[in-house]
Amino acid sequence: MPTFISAESQNETHPRRVSGVTVGDFTLAVVSALDPATGRRAASAVTIRDEIHHCFASLDEVLHRAGLTRSDLLKTTCWVSDDAYRAEFIEAYLAECVPGVYPERVTLRAGVPGDCRVVIEAVAARS
Repeated sequence: MPTFISAESQNETHPRRVSGVTVGDFTLAVVSALDPATGRRAASAVTIRDEIHHCFASLDEVLHRAGLTRSDLLKTTCWVSDDAYRAEFIEAYLAECVPGVYPERVTLRAGVPGDCRVVIEAVAARS
């Protein structure tokens, strides 16, 4: 039976109402820096690095509520709104990963909500 995860907090640090779902040993989440109150990117997500930091802070909240950490990540599917952001995205993404734990990643260019430049979908598993 799936267990749905909704964030309790919603503020500038965690501007998006984070959500995920746990099924068995697996947890899936989709995160961005979208501010649900405005439908736009959080004001503090100025750079791609800032935006990735927002995404990982939101992901941490989902993982924590599922009893997991970044070390439990298996795979991510990442969308960037423009290929011009790809190199900066990859550098910032790797900086947020646990050293030595680099989940399989696919990075695609696609439209993303609001004026966000990045969306990350993650899969983690209890080991």
